[in-house]
Amino acid sequence: MPRTAASFTFPARAIVLRARPLGEKDRVLTLFCSEKGRLSAVAKGARAPKSKLSGLAQPFILARFLLVKGRSLDIVSQAQIESAHPSLLGDLFKTAWASFGCELADQIPEGLPDERGFEILQVFLGALDAAQNDEQTEAAGVWFETQWLAHGGYAPTIGFCAVCEKKLRFSGENDAEKVAFSAEIGGTVCPDCAPQVRGRDWFSVASLRALHRLERSRAVPHSLRAAPFSLDERSASEIARAVRQSSRAHLGDRFRSLKLLEELRAQTRLGV
Repeated sequence: MPRTAASFTFPARAIVLRARPLGEKDRVLTLFCSEKGRLSAVAKGARAPKSKLSGLAQPFILARFLLVKGRSLDIVSQAQIESAHPSLLGDLFKTAWASFGCELADQIPEGLPDERGFEILQVFLGALDAAQNDEQTEAAGVWFETQWLAHGGYAPTIGFCAVCEKKLRFSGENDAEKVAFSAEIGGTVCPDCAPQVRGRDWFSVASLRALHRLERSRAVPHSLRAAPFSLDERSASEIARAVRQSSRAHLGDRFRSLKLLEELRAQTRLGV
């Protein structure tokens, strides 16, 4: 007689990207783990107030799951929370950033292992949770966007012309010197090619050098205006603007959390 229930179980250390109701008592969780990538699993009874699974059936939770292989969807058999990231749901700015990060991860094809992507999102959520103010939250968010773009192969070219590939020359004496930048073209643009590029923007040498360094940093900075970046307010804002332009060019504006995030960034005077 064929089995109708689980055939085997497997462990997964995963981040809950989103949760949606299923029937009267259950929830379907979209999980993101390094070994198996994005997957869906049913948390049975998670909508019941006294359920042991109710506390983890919400976004941003990092937990260890024991999943049972079901007929169509995996089933959460057991789970142990590693970090609930409690401050994220109590701060709208943090919530918007965390939602944006989870929406990006939710675009990864199901079943595709992504160890680096999982690491980036895990570190990002932890940094958001620990952030003490809007400046630290924004620094974590900009770090995440630069890391996610680079991980996806969309890191902008810095220091070479994205059109003719010529190396850009700077005087080295003026960090405020402006350089043309085009997210759609893919990075910095030399003075000869700049007039031909529509929609170009201009950023200081200091901002672009810091952006190049930020892409290669595995540590989340507490601030873009403190060491090791030590940028003034304008340059820190320029980095955020350059990264946002790159995200729009390569990832689009289809994410629900993006409108709220940009409104909040404007209110805090930290964003674009």
